[in-house]
Amino acid sequence: MKTKNLLAATALTVLLAGCSSDDKATPKQETTKEAKTTVEEQVVTDQIGREVTLPKEIDSVVVGGILPYYSTWYVATNSTKEIVGMHPNSYNAAENSILAKISPDILRADTSFVKNGEVNIEELMKINPQVYIEHANDEATIDKVTEAGIPVVGIQAIDAAAAEPLATFNSWLELTSQMTGTVERANRFLAEGKKVQAQLDEKLKPLAEKDKPRAMVLFMHDDKTITVTGRNFFGNQWLNATGAVDVAEKDIQGKKEVNLEQIYAWNPDIIYITNFTQTQPQDLLEGKVEGQDWSQIKAVQDGKVYKIPLGIYRWSPPNGDAPLMLKWMAQQNHPQLFDYKMEDEITTYYKDFYEYDLAADDVQDILHPSSAAAK
Repeated sequence: MKTKNLLAATALTVLLAGCSSDDKATPKQETTKEAKTTVEEQVVTDQIGREVTLPKEIDSVVVGGILPYYSTWYVATNSTKEIVGMHPNSYNAAENSILAKISPDILRADTSFVKNGEVNIEELMKINPQVYIEHANDEATIDKVTEAGIPVVGIQAIDAAAAEPLATFNSWLELTSQMTGTVERANRFLAEGKKVQAQLDEKLKPLAEKDKPRAMVLFMHDDKTITVTGRNFFGNQWLNATGAVDVAEKDIQGKKEVNLEQIYAWNPDIIYITNFTQTQPQDLLEGKVEGQDWSQIKAVQDGKVYKIPLGIYRWSPPNGDAPLMLKWMAQQNHPQLFDYKMEDEITTYYKDFYEYDLAADDVQDILHPSSAAAK
């Protein structure tokens, strides 16, 4: 699929079980180049170049290890009733998100088809999906589900070549529009993302490199492990797009476990914490992590440790709130340049784009997500 100049988005073994930094694997099975269809069928080309025959009308979808994808379906279609199954990690994020209020059908999705981290075909067949969406790198699952007779659409977790953080989500959105025939909301999102990035670029362009904060994205964390992200990952794209320097960019590709001494050496001005970990800013700011002394790091000393918000999905990987993520992170990086009120930006976006009136408490829940969303 071709995505040009679409605005600039996250993982994992836990993130996208699937946002790994290397998405070049191609499943073993081959598909017929000249697929035959009936009037009730369509052929789409997935993101690993496979032609997949699907029903014209899709009303039952299961989302596997490509964790954020269910939110893409919602953005494209304004519906989640078609999501009949999803990975337990996706369900946990959905359950703790505003999407559970906006489109409560998402909470009806079955999670029993994932057993011990793997797809159980017998349980999957009970759900009877018309299409299974999977991370392009998970060759074993794609093969197994395809052999069971269920069409599988492979999705790439990240466009590593893209400088813009929205490129990946835009590509998912375009593919979903092809599958569903829904284009209006997708086109609106693409236009909004492009507009927001252009607004940011105009204000950030005059900045010299020395005027940009040095930032780090803490991806996974507990008292035993510290995992950060670097180049070819969403955190790096977000930072570059919002006027920051990624301290891990030169040393890390994708995501990697590091020790605290490495973070001392980087000494970031700002630390962003994703929603793939239960760690909250207060845990670092107040020295609550046993065996770890974060007090020597400039970001902690200055109180610039932020939990990345969670709206219809976690804001760190591809998601429908991406224009808001751009605004939010740009404001943390350069509050003197971006003086809008994020509460108002979020409320307006949800009203205009999702046609949903957020309560004040809803907005605060988005901006300050609980640790439960990462369990």
